[in-house]
Amino acid sequence: MADVSSIDMKKDEIILSLKISKEEYEFLKQATADLMVVPVSPKFMNNLLTTGKLGNSNRLMLPKKILDKLDVKKMDRKVPGRIFRMQGNVYLLTRLHGKRNGVPVFGGEE
Repeated sequence: MADVSSIDMKKDEIILSLKISKEEYEFLKQATADLMVVPVSPKFMNNLLTTGKLGNSNRLMLPKKILDKLDVKKMDRKVPGRIFRMQGNVYLLTRLHGKRNGVPVFGGEE
């Protein structure tokens, strides 16, 4: 994840220097405009979103072919997320699958 190297405030501009990983740099694909900087800490992503195949309420659903492209075999059941408004647009940021902190859960024979 990116880290802020420096922040410079000049009149009506804020200039932000970031230290990013090679993976993040490659993800940008030379984009230099219309970028968004948002935190992904649990403090920021404070909504629990439910994933699932079926249900009577709104669920976070993605086509299987998109998950296959990213080699996500199964989405976590409850995922952290944040819905926010930026310049009149509404965005959803969520972590579909990943490392968890806490007590490990071991499966046993049934």
